[in-house]
Amino acid sequence: MDSFLQDMRYAVRGLLRDRGFTFVAILTLALGIGANTVIFSFLDALMLRPFDFPALDRLVFVVESTPGYARNQLSAAVVDELHREARALERVSAFQSWDLNLTGNTEPERLLGYRVTPDFFGVLGVGPALGRALQPDEGRAERERVVVLSHALWERRFGADPAMVGRSVTLDGEPYTVVGVMPPDFRFPKAAQLWVPLELPARAEAMWSEHAYQAVGRLKEGLSLQSLRSQLALLEPRMALEDPGHRVSALPLREYGDAPIRLMLWVLMAATVLVLGVACANVGGMQLARAARRSQEMAIRGALGASQGRLARQLLTESLLLALLGAMGGLLLAVWGINLMRAGVPADVGRFVPGWNRVGLDARVLGFTLVVAVSATLAFGLAPALRASRVQPADVMRREGRGGGTGRQRLRQMLVASQLAFALVLTVCAALNARSFASMMDAPAGFERERLLTLKFGMSERRYPDNASVVRFLDEALARLGTLPGVRGVAGTSSLPLGPSWSRGTLEVEGEALAAPGNARYVFYQVVTEDYFRVMSIPLREGAGFTAQDGADAPLTVLISHSLARSRFPEGGAVGRRIALASVDGKPVWRTVKGVVADVQVATFGSGAGDFAAVYLPQRQETTRDVYLALRTMGEPLGLAPSVRRLIAELDPELPLTSVKPMRQVVDETLLAPRYAVVLLLIFAGVALILSAVGVYGVIAYGVTQRTHEIGVRMALGARSADVVWMVMRQGLRPTLIGVALGLLGAVAAARGMSGLLYGVRPFEPLIFTTMALFLIVVAVLATLIPMRHALRVDPIVALRAE
Repeated sequence: MDSFLQDMRYAVRGLLRDRGFTFVAILTLALGIGANTVIFSFLDALMLRPFDFPALDRLVFVVESTPGYARNQLSAAVVDELHREARALERVSAFQSWDLNLTGNTEPERLLGYRVTPDFFGVLGVGPALGRALQPDEGRAERERVVVLSHALWERRFGADPAMVGRSVTLDGEPYTVVGVMPPDFRFPKAAQLWVPLELPARAEAMWSEHAYQAVGRLKEGLSLQSLRSQLALLEPRMALEDPGHRVSALPLREYGDAPIRLMLWVLMAATVLVLGVACANVGGMQLARAARRSQEMAIRGALGASQGRLARQLLTESLLLALLGAMGGLLLAVWGINLMRAGVPADVGRFVPGWNRVGLDARVLGFTLVVAVSATLAFGLAPALRASRVQPADVMRREGRGGGTGRQRLRQMLVASQLAFALVLTVCAALNARSFASMMDAPAGFERERLLTLKFGMSERRYPDNASVVRFLDEALARLGTLPGVRGVAGTSSLPLGPSWSRGTLEVEGEALAAPGNARYVFYQVVTEDYFRVMSIPLREGAGFTAQDGADAPLTVLISHSLARSRFPEGGAVGRRIALASVDGKPVWRTVKGVVADVQVATFGSGAGDFAAVYLPQRQETTRDVYLALRTMGEPLGLAPSVRRLIAELDPELPLTSVKPMRQVVDETLLAPRYAVVLLLIFAGVALILSAVGVYGVIAYGVTQRTHEIGVRMALGARSADVVWMVMRQGLRPTLIGVALGLLGAVAAARGMSGLLYGVRPFEPLIFTTMALFLIVVAVLATLIPMRHALRVDPIVALRAE
């Protein structure tokens, strides 16, 4: 311990003497470590432990899947089988989302709740912070309605009043008794604000085709996820008979979330590792140059009896001190970076991401930073320390004034090559993502997003028991909203293009053979009012649009997108054909195609080949109580929001409005994740390029300094300036070309790995790869200009006299 403290004191004195080196090294490491800390804090909270549940590794999420739709909700029959037959599960619970209106003495509010089977909280292993959880027999029709509140809702809406337990609240017009409040960090499923009991259908075993549930289970002690999957596979023969094409499987609960966001986080984590690699190689090169300057010091210490191990330990201690100081600087950058990234995500978006509330610096993130610092110490300090500790006094005296050996120079060139390889991988990935994002921005959305105000409300079944009552309310609301000053048109829809929620159905075409099991064609569908296409500026291509005559007593009709018409009716004549999206008692519900409208990017960019295949149903023929309104305005959309709120409140005081935002913001939120990925990758690539350029400059500059005598001799013997230039250029080009070659190989693999994030661009784009490689070579050549200029100014007389 005493010797370590002695080494640390000596290291502090040495670094203080060499302040320029110390500052640059700490700043370089702070950039690399800080970037890793920022991304790891998100990766850890959102992916590695999105839920703080006991024995999280034993919790699983049960899903159904089809070839056209990766994750589907479970049927009641599968849920029933899970309760009765899944012997690998200790406990299992089903749940389904419930959008509801909270009303009372204050302003009404739209909430996201969940209906859950009473053992839900027991499966997750979490009890309430106040009151009690749900009881086994609750949820039956004859029992009192009860509700468990989230901690956030309890604080925000009810002022954290402990007396709320036992009181009544009104949910969708019905009284519910509050029986408990969950802890502050309990947020499952996504953005849940309350939980009420769910009673499964009495004949659940017969309901295979109606998919309405999700399920979470806890594995028995000692059993693996694979054992559960093997048991679930036994359901497939029966499912093939009852529900063709569907398969049931299980995933770790920590994977509950959006797959593209998970992939993006892994890509960003890999990018920060590359940045750290560049930083370590850069500091390693600086350490080698510094060790060469200190070779005489090391030789003297060796001559006085210091062993190679003792010298290596001293140099490693200096490297550790540098890494720890870099880690401290990195933590400061991380605090700023985490706050900046969190501030850039709207609150109503972040609440839907599991683990978002726990992103920040905690013990795990600090431990990760410490591990990174120690790893960086070994990465940039070990090789210089070992090489410097092996110095021999006689060799130092022979080389004095003649430059450092070829071995040390070769190691510096290897470090530069690795920096350039890492930088090229990052620049290629950043360029591919930038091209992908540009494709998203340039892609024709199919509608006019400017001067369009959108909002959402949900009508309770108690106040609006049938579609006729829904239609009456919408007719009056649309008529009165259309008279507001500054409104050019208003329409209603069940979902917005590029919005957060869309529905899919299985498409059947009359006269065509049914698709084979597992090959069903899924299409997006949307319920709209008759003015929807005019308000959204979506042109009619063929046939006619919806009118007020397309009511409940009229023949069932639909409109389809141009892409769907072209793919399913390639010979033309889509108008008049009949299609079905659903069945009743096994018989398709046929609807006549009334018209064809232009393509609209309905879902998230890159969500699948069927992004433009859409079916539109008239609202007068299809019940939907969750409605988006779209108002085409003459001026700034948000300026109309207060008038819209007042008018809706006059029509129904218990109807809360949510998601009041311009359509431009809706689209921007859809592009939020890819925009983050592009910006961060560009920043990381820029940092890597700067560090790599500095690394090339340092190697060339040091080489010129060490070869001053050689350059003087060459020039004294008649060497031309071009010869000196080529000698310096060759010294820089060798590691540059090696680094570019290795970087291209790494970039090909990296691009293939992140292909799921790309839209409108192939993982291997020769032009991008070639351009980035040439760009990196140009950067490396430019970094040699200053050392080259110094080499050309060498005076042979002065160089020889110095010897």
